[in-house]
Amino acid sequence: MNMHIRLLALVIIVASCRTAIFSQEWQVFNMENAGLPSNSIVDVVQDGQGVLWVATDWGLCRFENGDWSVIQASPDGLPANTLSCLAIDGDDRLWVGTITEGIGIFDGSTWSYLNNTNSPLVTEGVKHIQHDHRGWVWISTELGLWVDTGNGWRIYDSTPESFNGSVFFGPNMNAVAVREDDLVSVATVNAGLSYITESDLVYYTAANSNFPDNSGNAIALDSNGDRWLATPSGGLIWHAGDHQGGPWFQYSAFTSGIPDNTLLCLIVDGQGRKWAGSQIAGVLVFSSAADWYTFNTTNSGLPDDWVTAVYEDQQGIIWLGTREGGLARYQADVSVSDGALADHLHVYPNPCEGQLFVDLRSFSGPVEWRVVDLAGRFLGGGILSGGSIPGIGLEALVPGSYVLQVTANDRSAAVRIHRER
Repeated sequence: MNMHIRLLALVIIVASCRTAIFSQEWQVFNMENAGLPSNSIVDVVQDGQGVLWVATDWGLCRFENGDWSVIQASPDGLPANTLSCLAIDGDDRLWVGTITEGIGIFDGSTWSYLNNTNSPLVTEGVKHIQHDHRGWVWISTELGLWVDTGNGWRIYDSTPESFNGSVFFGPNMNAVAVREDDLVSVATVNAGLSYITESDLVYYTAANSNFPDNSGNAIALDSNGDRWLATPSGGLIWHAGDHQGGPWFQYSAFTSGIPDNTLLCLIVDGQGRKWAGSQIAGVLVFSSAADWYTFNTTNSGLPDDWVTAVYEDQQGIIWLGTREGGLARYQADVSVSDGALADHLHVYPNPCEGQLFVDLRSFSGPVEWRVVDLAGRFLGGGILSGGSIPGIGLEALVPGSYVLQVTANDRSAAVRIHRER
């Protein structure tokens, strides 16, 4: 179930100029406090043992039981220090893509390598690695898309030799997402959003369909199998329904007021929200055009507004890689608070069946609010006006307990709320 929160009144999400109040929600790891080899984070994954792997532009990092360690090309076996992407395969092996030396594969004790000396790959520069439900591995490069099916290799590119006659408009591939029915979605550079099936190639570009952006930096699937595309100039694009002729929707600074159209990375989390890292405005948390929130360096503990990677781990914790600020871990504090602000925070009815009203008549000016679950997962938020009694719709939440957090005049409070059937 989509657990996003819907305001019953119009809420305009605005960037806050206040210092972050819930700073305990954020933990930042960088060269100074964790010994990372670089503060420029490229990608993040977690393996089946719970180990977090972090790729930087100068080496690989391992985070286990609260301790960090660094793996580099010499003497540790990494094929190169200039990393580009990470992936975990069905055997729980770590795949490390590099900019100059192909792929390193780590099984927990030894390294093996995949490059242009032992495979059909014609370039050592790997941009994205995707393992699908069949065990196939899809390798995106600037010279084409290579696929190891386990029974042989396929190559998709812009030449007549492209597999099964599926000729792309350009060879530069950025990312792949594969659905359970084997539909392959491909985010390209300057060749549109493309779909591969066993019998056909379908594409959407500005030329053939007025698609808003011919390039995609990342692609993700939601629980309905719809495709979401983070683009370098067109914001967030949702392609719904059938891949042939299904409607598409664009969310950008022009259509939805989101703060940055240059989106670099994207996931759909366990609650169905889209987390899109931007180049200048932090990370956008999106449920719908009327329900979105931005974490940035002004209103949160995010160390850099240039977000290069976003990942949800097995506990539902969000990890955000940045270009210059290191790695940020976000999990909301779920404790309730006492004190002057809490004394003035009145919500009713509590428990509620749907609508929760917040009495803000004791407040003046804007009041920032957020709702999190008891694991600290962010579910929604916005800005309310002091002096009012607005309603927040909790109908989309499953019955249970949550925490409402508010910030006003550089003070914060939190109260436990309950959603009944």
